Amino acid sequence: MPHPSPVQRLRLTYSKTGEARYIGHLDLARFWERVFRRVGLPLAYSHGFHPQPRIQFASALPVGVEGEEELLDLWLTQRVEPRAWQAPIARNLPPGFALLDLREVDLKAPAMQATLRRAVYRVCWQDVDPATLQASIDALLAQKAIPRAHFKKPHKTYDLRPRILAIQALPEQPGCVRMLLQAGSQGNARVTEVIEALGLVAWPHRIVRERLIFDDEG
Repeated sequence: MPHPSPVQRLRLTYSKTGEARYIGHLDLARFWERVFRRVGLPLAYSHGFHPQPRIQFASALPVGVEGEEELLDLWLTQRVEPRAWQAPIARNLPPGFALLDLREVDLKAPAMQATLRRAVYRVCWQDVDPATLQASIDALLAQKAIPRAHFKKPHKTYDLRPRILAIQALPEQPGCVRMLLQAGSQGNARVTEVIEALGLVAWPHRIVRERLIFDDEG
C-alpha cells in the first residue's frame, strides 16, 4: 500500500550538548525517529522497498562536537499545531538534548542543505597561551592556500583556505576562538581540519557549533 503524502512540514530547533555530543549522525536520526513515534506524531514515509520516515537534518554534526542551535525538518501526514507538541517532545528527551523551537515551514520550501552557506563554531583550548593562539590564527589567515585531501576521495585535494571566512580570538573567553566557516553544498569546511591547520600541539577540549547561516539571512 502506498504511504500517504505529507501535508505539513515542521522545523525543529534543538541543542545537543554534554555527553550527547558523542552520538553519531545515524544514531541521531534513529533517536529522533523514536522520539517522534513515542509522542505519536503522524510521520510521513518515503516511497520504495525500504520506506524511511521523512526526517532531514540541516547539516550532520561531527562526533564530539556540540550543537547549540541544530535544525531538522520532519514531514507529517496529518496537520498538527506545533505548539501543542513542544512539551510532549521535550519530556521525552534525555540529558544533553533540549528542544528550543518547533514551527511550521512551507511544505515546498527548498531543503535546508541547498540553502546552507555558513556555520559558526566556538573552539576552546585549555592552558593555551593567548599570544600563542593569536599567532597561530595570524599565521593561518596569512596563508594563500591550504591544500587538504578530500574526506571521501583522499587521492584528490582541495583548497581549505577560501572556506575559512573568519577566525577571531574571544577576549572574554581566554583560550577560545570563534570561526566562521563555509558550509553547505557549495563547499564545506570541516571544523576539525581548520583546527588541525592551526597547528597547535593540544587538541581543543570543547568544540561547539553555535549556529548555521542560510541564504535568506544575508
